[in-house]
Amino acid sequence: MSHITTVETKIQDMTLLQKALTALGYEFQCAEGTQKLQVKAWDKETIEADMEIKLEGPYGIAVNRTEEGIELSADWWGVETYTQRKQKEILEEINKQYAYETVMDKIQSDGYTVVTEEQDSKENLHIVVRRWV
Repeated sequence: MSHITTVETKIQDMTLLQKALTALGYEFQCAEGTQKLQVKAWDKETIEADMEIKLEGPYGIAVNRTEEGIELSADWWGVETYTQRKQKEILEEINKQYAYETVMDKIQSDGYTVVTEEQDSKENLHIVVRRWV
């Protein structure tokens, strides 16, 4: 019986995803060239992946590029069993950090510098930027 579920995301940039994962403390491994990694799933099943997000225990998250963006696949039952964290919680954490990295990348590429960052009680992030012309 397969426990593998694939989740489509709005993530588009693999480099910014890697930055987000690093900031969150996740280890990951990227496939080389046209090779694919084999990510463990239930029993002897595996998921082919362009990148694997390493987690506690034997299960990881397979990351694959598609025409629409990046999708994440995993044996979420196994992931939840070993990490004690729900799929939704893990995906929200990754998406939130990816959004942050995307904003910061845009700020820097447009020539701005961050003056202050502040998070309010509703977890909204307020960033003040400056650019000298």
